[in-house]
Amino acid sequence: MSKILAFNTTISSLHLSRRDIQDKEGQDVARMLFTNKTLRKLELEGNALGNMTARIFALALKKNKTLMYLDLESNNLTADETTTVGVEEMVMALTHNTTLLSLNLANNRLDDSVGRMFVDCLRQNETIIDFEFGFNKFRLEDVSVYY
Repeated sequence: MSKILAFNTTISSLHLSRRDIQDKEGQDVARMLFTNKTLRKLELEGNALGNMTARIFALALKKNKTLMYLDLESNNLTADETTTVGVEEMVMALTHNTTLLSLNLANNRLDDSVGRMFVDCLRQNETIIDFEFGFNKFRLEDVSVYY
């Protein structure tokens, strides 16, 4: 499916929430964004996407110039809290992304160091207008206090 979507010119919204998509398949979905020029909205809430998927999404967010809405709520992007590298790479990619308007990373076991990175990112990225981060291990009030 990802190979077909990579060059699809008609689908602008794709809802793949709660489909038991694992980290390997999630990487394929993220890679599809390298070449897809029409997808505006991608919903992947409630799957089993992991750190490697987050790393590929970081690369995709650097290349893709059409995606405006990305929902990754309730996945396992920190690989059961063992690493935040993929999410950190996503944050770094977002500092230069100029098309994403809405990002949902709620309930992904993100800690306060990632929260601080997002605060820094949102100071540079003036495009994101909706960032959902609830049910993680940080509060915006706590991580923005340092700035």
